[in-house]
Amino acid sequence: MLDMQEGATTPPRYVVRGARMQCTCGSNPRRINLPRSHGSFVNGKPIMNETDGKPHENIPHFGACQGERNPSGETVYFIAEIGETITGKPCMPEFLDKWVNTKGETKVDSQPALTTDSLLVCNWGGVIYFRSDGQHDE
Repeated sequence: MLDMQEGATTPPRYVVRGARMQCTCGSNPRRINLPRSHGSFVNGKPIMNETDGKPHENIPHFGACQGERNPSGETVYFIAEIGETITGKPCMPEFLDKWVNTKGETKVDSQPALTTDSLLVCNWGGVIYFRSDGQHDE
């Protein structure tokens, strides 16, 4: 896997509740949620599977969207940590399908497990990827 944050190649790791993710069209990183555990754990945290890609349930908005296909006519403004203003359309996640690049040979609640290689494509042009596996995040 290419670690998009570090620029180094690392082996894929299982993704758990609270893993950090980013959308290529979004302004803000977020954490993946799991309202109810699938019953499989790593380092005491529940592992995610390929069905965990539901807007607002598992995946919140990513701030301001730069996706060219985003149909919103509104503009949102965010103040970045470094003081600059970020503008764009409101992020309204809508996914084309399930997560891809999952680990099919490892089943979590009968579905392929998510790994740090997994990607989710948004209808508005973004690709969601993992910045951490969440296993050791606070």
